[in-house]
Amino acid sequence: MAQESAPEKERRGVGEQERRWVICSKTFVVIVLLASAGVVGYLTHWFMSNEEQDDFETKFKFDAKDVLDISQSHADSLLNTIRATSLIFTSYAGYTNAPFPNFTLPDFEAFAITALDASGALSMAYSPIVTEANRAGYEDYAVKNRAWIAESFEFRGEEFLPVSISEYIYRKTSRNHIPEVGPGPFSPLWMLSPPPEDYSVIQFNLFNQPTYERLAQFCTFTKEAAISEVLNTETLLGPSAPQTGDPQSILVSPVFQHLGNQTVVGFVIMVIPWVIFFQDILANDDSILDCVLHSSCGESFTYRIQGERDPLFRGEGDLHEPKYNYLKTSSEFMGYQGDLAGISGLEDHCQYTIDVYPTSEMEDSNTTNRPIIYTVVVLAIFFFASTVFFLYDIFVMKRQRVVQDTALRAMSIVTSLFPGNVADQLARDKLEQDKKAKETEKLARRRKQAMASNFFGDPDDTNDPYAEEEEDDEDILIESKPIADLFPSATVLFADIAGFTAWSSIREPSQVFILLENIYRAFDKIAVKRRIFKVETIGDCYVAVCGLPEPNKDHAMAMAKFARDCMEKMDSLVHRLEAKLGPDTGDLSMRFGLHSGPVTAGVLRGDRARFQLFGDTVNTAARMESTGMRDRIHISQETADLIIAASKSHWVVPREDVVVAKGKGEMRTFWLLPRDDVAPSTKASSETNDELPQSESVEPDPMPQVVTSQVKSDKIQRMIDWNCDILLQLLRLIGAKRQASRRASTSGGMVDTDLDRLERAISTGGLPVDEIVECIELPSFDSAAYEKDPRFVEIGEAVEAQLHSFVTVVASMYRDTPFHNFEHASHVSMSTVKLLSRIVAPTQPMQDSEDGVAGEELHDHTYGITSDPLTQFAVVLSALIHDADHRGVPNFILAKEEERLASVYKNKSIAEQNSIDVAWEVLMETQYHDLRRAIYTTPDELKRFRQLVVNTVMATDIFDKDLTALRKNRWEKAFGREDDFSPEATNRKATVVMEHLIQASDVSHTMQHWHVYTKWNERLYREMFAAYVSGRMDKDPTEGWYEGEIKFFDGWVIPLAKKLKECGVFGVSSDEYLNYAEKNRAEWVVRGEEVLENFKAKAAAKNKNMKRVEYRDNVGVGNGMKRVAFAKADEQQPAPEQAASALSSMSSIQNDSTASQPRDFLQ
Repeated sequence: MAQESAPEKERRGVGEQERRWVICSKTFVVIVLLASAGVVGYLTHWFMSNEEQDDFETKFKFDAKDVLDISQSHADSLLNTIRATSLIFTSYAGYTNAPFPNFTLPDFEAFAITALDASGALSMAYSPIVTEANRAGYEDYAVKNRAWIAESFEFRGEEFLPVSISEYIYRKTSRNHIPEVGPGPFSPLWMLSPPPEDYSVIQFNLFNQPTYERLAQFCTFTKEAAISEVLNTETLLGPSAPQTGDPQSILVSPVFQHLGNQTVVGFVIMVIPWVIFFQDILANDDSILDCVLHSSCGESFTYRIQGERDPLFRGEGDLHEPKYNYLKTSSEFMGYQGDLAGISGLEDHCQYTIDVYPTSEMEDSNTTNRPIIYTVVVLAIFFFASTVFFLYDIFVMKRQRVVQDTALRAMSIVTSLFPGNVADQLARDKLEQDKKAKETEKLARRRKQAMASNFFGDPDDTNDPYAEEEEDDEDILIESKPIADLFPSATVLFADIAGFTAWSSIREPSQVFILLENIYRAFDKIAVKRRIFKVETIGDCYVAVCGLPEPNKDHAMAMAKFARDCMEKMDSLVHRLEAKLGPDTGDLSMRFGLHSGPVTAGVLRGDRARFQLFGDTVNTAARMESTGMRDRIHISQETADLIIAASKSHWVVPREDVVVAKGKGEMRTFWLLPRDDVAPSTKASSETNDELPQSESVEPDPMPQVVTSQVKSDKIQRMIDWNCDILLQLLRLIGAKRQASRRASTSGGMVDTDLDRLERAISTGGLPVDEIVECIELPSFDSAAYEKDPRFVEIGEAVEAQLHSFVTVVASMYRDTPFHNFEHASHVSMSTVKLLSRIVAPTQPMQDSEDGVAGEELHDHTYGITSDPLTQFAVVLSALIHDADHRGVPNFILAKEEERLASVYKNKSIAEQNSIDVAWEVLMETQYHDLRRAIYTTPDELKRFRQLVVNTVMATDIFDKDLTALRKNRWEKAFGREDDFSPEATNRKATVVMEHLIQASDVSHTMQHWHVYTKWNERLYREMFAAYVSGRMDKDPTEGWYEGEIKFFDGWVIPLAKKLKECGVFGVSSDEYLNYAEKNRAEWVVRGEEVLENFKAKAAAKNKNMKRVEYRDNVGVGNGMKRVAFAKADEQQPAPEQAASALSSMSSIQNDSTASQPRDFLQ
């Protein structure tokens, strides 16, 4: 178990004894107070809760009584209404001497509406009693007097379609209506309100329904109205029956023959929803009751009543809460007061009972916080004293913990920066300083008191007894012992990232920190494992030491293994990060320098003090690193001796050349290969360039042209993965905007057909150069596009797979040329992404606002580029394909070599148009259907996408005079007037910005770090030189290359960088690009001739076995034109005829100087 540190001991001990004493002294008082508070609080709450429960039950009893009384009142009112209606039928029949059943109530609809409004019933009907004797007369009467139906519709103002009714009383079967047979009596449905839309219901014999027949018998016997059980009224009234979803019954009242004669001749029928009995009962919303309706026929229904709200039908059955059974309040409802016992057919008549219960909601609404409030008040009195003590103790303890935690955090930071013994010494010094500060403060107070006494005493007494005790702070010397030690034997390591400066110059700051944080974190973990002390990091340099502060006799061996582990980890990390950080990341590596010897280590106290190493050992280790090579561990003689002494002589390989180190002179050094199973090569170079990777100083391996070879290349595959990752992020942005704007992707139907048709039209259309437009219309701002997070947008595995396949095919299109290859395309893509990411910083900072408002400001400032992910996707994709199938020669040479291709493209921008067509043809293949639908989903999006690709790729042809003139004119229109804010002007500016963005990206190496510039400049030179020695070009690019680069900077690169700044949307990138361009131009002026000689020497060494042969063609086509051949230097020079035959497949080159400057070879 690790020994407990001093700060932890202090924290555990400070205040512990005091806290224990306080807790013990308060324990008795606290127990008494808690016990008293508990008893009194419980009693208070019990009494108050019982009082509220009594109030609740009393309120329920009153509300239940109101429910029973008022619902019965509603029932009585309903019975009175239907009885009055029956009397109207009897009265009118007697008044008109109309014999029953041949009677029709005049103005029936008006009477019915009045009755329905008064009763709350849903519909009302009249059915006479017809016997076999008067049946024929009634049926004839009914057919002739059906006009009441039309009158009812007319009264309601509704349209009436004359339809005949049934000519006979009928009964229903499963399929049709058949005439009723038998002796009767019958009860045909005659009049109905609201009038039926289905007239077939008229003349239906209601006695066919048992429920109605029993109810009619009951009414005939009792001479009273009666209500049925709950039933489906559609069985009586057919489709005309009202449907409410609530339980319904029918209320039937007998119609008598005369007012003085109670012979029943018919029935008035009302459809009654049970809910009407429970309406308008309670006035307060906090009165919430469950009413359970029980029927003697075995049915139960539950309604909930809440104040003035409409009653809620909860469902069939008794659904009240059982816990309130003890509060049940019941009453019979609409019951018959007579005795039906023994009467056949009537004893089963349904009788109703209403049970009323309270609900939990009612109890909750009538429950207050008074019991709790009173209890809390009582408890507060008891708790007040104890709370004061508790709070005080808590605050004190909390403050102590905060102070101690702060001290521990500070100490943890100190211990992470300093060794343990140094941290302890710093802590002791701090305590001593605090002590002295307190003494100084005490002295100052005493002096002020003495001065005050002297002021009120003798004015002539000017002696200051404490004056001698003061000293000027500037004159005080540090007398405490320095925090420093001499360690007689230790090993110091310096590790630097080779190529980092050039790599970081083309990356975003966030990407630089991602790389460094991942590398340094991995190194720190290895350091802990190997017991190595990390001293510091300076930029991309990592400094560590072994053998101090804890002595380690095997410090050289431990540091050797640490360097080996770091080198392996570095190689693994950069390859893994290349897919995220872009091309060339995998080419980064480390240089290590180790030296062993005595080291002075300590802390220079003061502001921002840190642990430092001093001595010649540190300087020598730094020289080992600076004179070393990438992917190598460079060690001194002293370190090598220690490793050899540890029986690891096979790890040490002497360096062939002698190193001349600054301040050291010539040194004998070694390479360290700490692996038992490796037989290292002893060949090494004294290359000291700290930026260019070693592989850049020699001819790189040729990039395969075919797909299978491309995929086998790990570097190409990492570039493919990186490009896919960038494009996939943009696809997610497109999907997020599309989903947020509620324009879901369409993969079928008419839109998909239109897209297929348009895709075919574009693929079989004209030339790309003819599709160039002056301004591309970008979509207007859509605030909804900011509502969807692209991180949560699912693209689909099919789209991802197709995107990876497409980028792989594009990579395979790039030929084995030194410059115009897939690595160059990826470099241009990376620069394009960087510039697009910089189009976010307006000149004036935007005010804090919601995403939509901020997005609109950014949209306006950047001419809509940043708010349209389809535009960004098209520009990045254009950068990726802009040199696809490039032949390694400029357009004027390509026109001579590929006459058919030149003819197709009319000798204009041949390479650029060809790149567009070959890439577009691949994208249009059937296997990339899902990918295309992820990019665009409408014809307008497809057209805009095509225009963006064409305009962007064609902008890379900077030598076509016509296109250059058009772009110059477009620039003047776009940025010549600052007062034009029309949509067309904005779109023109966006188009110009994107064209200049791709142009700057295409030559971005000229506006980046010097080593990046020279790397790509050499590759361009090699490409031109290869074309020259192979006979494809007439002029040696070496001639005029130096002057041509200067002219290219002055005539194109620097003006282009200035235009980026004039666009006003690229923020600091425009200044960065211009600064690098001017620096590279100045550096080229000074060093260009020397660099060019280096280019030439490398190219000559590679082609030393080849010889260029020139001759005049005097036969055949091209008479008098210069011809070239290419043969091995040791072979006999071919005769002109042989040379002409050997070069029959090559194009002739005119003997002129069409490309007078080397940068003319770019296109």
